[in-house]
Amino acid sequence: MVDVVGREFMDAAAETLVRRYSVHFDASLVEDRERLLSMGRGARALIVRNRTRIDESLLSRFSDLEAVGRLGVGLDESVVALYEALLGAADGSV
Repeated sequence: MVDVVGREFMDAAAETLVRRYSVHFDASLVEDRERLLSMGRGARALIVRNRTRIDESLLSRFSDLEAVGRLGVGLDESVVALYEALLGAADGSV
């Protein structure tokens, strides 16, 4: 089982993840959403950049997800609201 799925560019900092967790990194996933969705089962974390659409469809396929990391700047507040609604964290601890 894969702990962390990463798509798009990740720099050398990702090496720490590889030492601690089972990581599947595939830069081509950015072009193939269906393949990304198929990898969701059992993944505990997802690392994305700005080209990845985080929505209910993605979160429902990553049912064991504990964390979403977004590399880059900014965070869409509607995504935070979606996480809270789907994960039941009304206190904002998502």
